[in-house]
Amino acid sequence: MEERIEMDVALSQGLRRLPVYLLLDTSGSMAGAPIQALQEGVALFKREVENDTFARETVWVSVITFGKEVENLTRGLVPIDQLTLPPLEAGGYTPLGQALRLLIESLDRDVKKAVPGGEKGDWKPLVFILTDGKPTDDWRTPREELLKRRERKVLNVITVGCGPDIDEATLREIAIGPSFKMDSDAASFSAFFRWVSQTVRTVSKTLSRPQGQGEGSPMSIPMPPDVLQYIP
Repeated sequence: MEERIEMDVALSQGLRRLPVYLLLDTSGSMAGAPIQALQEGVALFKREVENDTFARETVWVSVITFGKEVENLTRGLVPIDQLTLPPLEAGGYTPLGQALRLLIESLDRDVKKAVPGGEKGDWKPLVFILTDGKPTDDWRTPREELLKRRERKVLNVITVGCGPDIDEATLREIAIGPSFKMDSDAASFSAFFRWVSQTVRTVSKTLSRPQGQGEGSPMSIPMPPDVLQYIP
């Protein structure tokens, strides 16, 4: 495990939105306890972020699920206090590629770009991808588009594989940024979403600093819990 994980977040002055995307696998292999743990994990994420002064003012969330259906459940970015999800249902295959395409559509449509000499845009989006199996559609094409965006330093992506059907080789292929694997029990999901909320709160608090305090430099995020095994 690396001593720390860094995200490249340019700091500036003023209150702007921090877009956070959760891409969640709801394929058939998530049926039963895992899908329930996923639902509870998102609720935990909302509570923890919403209760943070800085995060509540800046964090906007989009939730994309991929399984029997591929949907942007929030229909774009919504304030954290308006995040509500219908009961999640597990079914179907693992159309990660379609989910990545929905992500790209939302990045282009919903994330505010800076206006030269005028209004500043949103902060760099944080993207968390959680999947429990091998993709069943063309995911490499949209992944390449996201990889280019990451290389241009316009977003941060963390990929996590969960459950017995994931393997490190598959996860390495999917990964766009740091990647991890974990079990699919309720405790693992809870720890994962608590870490996601801690990460979002840390980034949000850092972005609230006055101009000049660490501007343009990478920032460390909370170390993942022990249930998340780093994949080098």
